Amino acid sequence: MGSAQLVTEPDFSWGNCHYYNASVGDTIKFKGEDIVLLGIKNHYNILSIDNDTIEIKVSRRSLPTSLNRVRAFVADNQNVKKLASNKAPHGLLKKDALICLSDNQDLMLAPDSFSFPVSYNDGFNWNMNEDNHMFSFQGKACNGGNDEVKSNEGIGIALTDARGIEKHWLLAIEDSKVVWVEEQKDGRNSKEACMLLQSNSNPSVFYVYDRLYANTIQVKDGQDVRTGELLGTVWGDEKWAYLQLAVVKSDTIPDYENRYANCINFFPQLYELYFKNTFNFTKSFTRGKVDFARPPQSNGNRKNLLAFEEYAGMGWDMGAWNTTDKVMFCTKSERGNARLKKVLFGGSDAECRNPKNYFEYEINVRNGVYRVRAQVGDVEQDSWQKIEYEGVEASTYDLDAGELKWTSEKVIRVNDRRLTVRIYVDPENRKVAGISEIVFQQAY
Repeated sequence: MGSAQLVTEPDFSWGNCHYYNASVGDTIKFKGEDIVLLGIKNHYNILSIDNDTIEIKVSRRSLPTSLNRVRAFVADNQNVKKLASNKAPHGLLKKDALICLSDNQDLMLAPDSFSFPVSYNDGFNWNMNEDNHMFSFQGKACNGGNDEVKSNEGIGIALTDARGIEKHWLLAIEDSKVVWVEEQKDGRNSKEACMLLQSNSNPSVFYVYDRLYANTIQVKDGQDVRTGELLGTVWGDEKWAYLQLAVVKSDTIPDYENRYANCINFFPQLYELYFKNTFNFTKSFTRGKVDFARPPQSNGNRKNLLAFEEYAGMGWDMGAWNTTDKVMFCTKSERGNARLKKVLFGGSDAECRNPKNYFEYEINVRNGVYRVRAQVGDVEQDSWQKIEYEGVEASTYDLDAGELKWTSEKVIRVNDRRLTVRIYVDPENRKVAGISEIVFQQAY
C-alpha cells in the first residue's frame, strides 16, 4: 500500500453529492474539515471526521451519518466488491473505499430539480425491504450453495399490483434526454423494455429504467423529458412486477449490454427523495406476521433476510463479521425459510463464522405483553434449532428435511421496545436451523 495522500477533488459529483475514492490513511478535505479513512473491516469502514471517529457500513440500505456540516456515507468498498462475480457495477471503486460527502445544510438532491421515480397517485408505498437492494449479495450461495454470486445492479422497487397495466407510473428523476429504449423482441420476456436517460445537469450521469412494460412506454429515442414526466409502467420479470432502477456514471453512452457498469450507490438519495429528508425515523408494530424467503411473486421479494434497519422496524441483528449483511435462505415452491448456520455461505468468498451460537431477529414494538409463535424447520434439509422469545424458551426441534413445525404460543413481556426472537444453531455446524414465519400480537 502506498503512502497516505491528501484528496481535495472528488472523483465525480451528482446533485449536491461528491464521491471520493480513498485508500486507508488518506485524508479528504471537505467544507474545511478533514475526513480520514482509518481502516476497513469487511463491509464496515472507520472514518475520522474532524477528529470524531465513526464506524459505518457500506450503505447498501443504510442512511448517512452527519457530523457538524458533513453528511457522509460509504458507497462501496473493496470487501463488498470482492464478493461479486460481476465487477462492472463496482467500477467506480478505484481504492479501498468510495466515500460520498455532502453539506448537511443542503439536501443531497434539490427537490425542485429531482423527483422520486414512481408516482404516488395510485397509492404507491415503498417498503424498502426488497431483497434486490443496492449491491445486494445475490446468487445460489445465498441458500447454501457455493455457485457464482453477484451484486444486485441498482435498486429493485416492488410494484406487485402493477404488472402490465397503467398503474404506478414511472417518472423522470430529473430533466434528461431519452438516449434509447430497448425492447425484448421474443421469448417469455417479450413484454419487457429498458430505457436509458441522460442527465441534463451532468451528461456523464445516466438513469437506467429496466423491467418496463413495452406497451405503455410514453417516450421515444432523442426526446427531452422534464423532471416528473411520465415514462411508462412496469412489467418485471417472469416472477414478479418491479422496477429495476440504476444510476450510472460513464464518459461514453452505455449500450444495453453494459448498462449496469459503474453503478452509483444512490440508496440514501432515493430515500431522501421519498421522505424529503434523511432522518432515520422509527417504524413500530403491535401485531404482525413475518414471512421468510417466500417466492417473490407472493410478497414483492421481501425475504426478510436483511440486517435490522430502524426505518424498516425489523431485521437480523448483524455485525461486522458478516460482509453480506444478510442471512441465507431456501425457497421451495410456495414455502421458504431463513437458513441459519454457525458458518454462513460456506465454500464461497462470503464464508463467515458467527461468533455466537445463535441468531436474533428483532422487531420494533410498543412495550407490553405479547403473544408470539414461530414456524421453524428447513424446506430442504434436516434441521436443528432452539427458539427463545425475549429469553423465554419455546422448545428445541430436531426435524427431518422438509419438515416445518410451529412452536407453542408464548406470552412474553417486552420492556425495551424490541421483540427479540433468538434461534440457537448447531454449534458443530452439522445441521442447519430454519425459521419460516413469526406471528405476534400485543395482548395488553
